[in-house]
Amino acid sequence: MQISAAFEFEADAETVQTIYQSIKAEQDTGDAARRSAVTLALQGRTLHMSLSEDDPTRLRAVANTWLRLVKVAYEMVEVIAECGRTTGL
Repeated sequence: MQISAAFEFEADAETVQTIYQSIKAEQDTGDAARRSAVTLALQGRTLHMSLSEDDPTRLRAVANTWLRLVKVAYEMVEVIAECGRTTGL
């Protein structure tokens, strides 16, 4: 039985695009034998992420991993923006 979880993240279009490109690279380099299915879709200012797994414990682990990837990507966008503000770039 497949168990699914879906998440949506909204921000300005440039931030969402940057996050999408950052984590999409992780999805593209994934192992073909991996049981988990991760689907990413970008729609305007919204990033849609859908996860699917056959075991609740593995789904939780997969969700934790991908949510952490989104969080780190978002934090990096903020750090880079802050550096630009303080250095005038």
